[in-house]
Amino acid sequence: MGFNSRCWCIVISILTIITAVIVVCVYFTNPSDPAFTINEFYVSALNLSDISSTTTTTNQTMFFDMKLHNQNKAMGAYYDPVKIIFSYIPNIKLTFVVAEYTVPKFYQRNQKSKHVIATVTSRGIAPYNRTVTSSVFKVEVLTKVGFTTPANRKKRRVSVVANVRVGQTGERDSKKGIRLFESGVGDGFGGLSIKILMLILSTTTILIIT
Repeated sequence: MGFNSRCWCIVISILTIITAVIVVCVYFTNPSDPAFTINEFYVSALNLSDISSTTTTTNQTMFFDMKLHNQNKAMGAYYDPVKIIFSYIPNIKLTFVVAEYTVPKFYQRNQKSKHVIATVTSRGIAPYNRTVTSSVFKVEVLTKVGFTTPANRKKRRVSVVANVRVGQTGERDSKKGIRLFESGVGDGFGGLSIKILMLILSTTTILIIT
């Protein structure tokens, strides 16, 4: 009986070490890119309630609140300057850049968020057309990000984008935060999902063996 108990202890110890190695490999060798979310977006020139005011045509400011979140549990992130590009899409065939904003380079600890709240002046947006119920803006983020682990210090390019629909109040139509994704990529198996999947598989294997 004592011999069997010692054998099981050895097996469980080995499996625990294997699991720990898997966890370390998952969290330290496969970092997830930062998550970018638009929480607020307002275009003064498109506020229909102020369309009769002369200040509407002259006020070409755009207000935004964007959250930059480091999704990694075990590593910090080093950002190069973060360039935010705002483009106006009056129709399906036409897109033109109306404003840009740059966040200076910075360091972000693991699982921390940074809010970029700013007002920028656009290069000219026509006052709201009363026959149009909404307008569309493309918001694009370009930067490079590296991480604190030795294997991931080399910065890699991050390019994400999202369309924001603005209603007759000049504010975004969506009440939820708008997540930016790589062009042509929606919700899918990102870095975090892969990590969760690997942990589930490793845990399941241990349960089956024991």
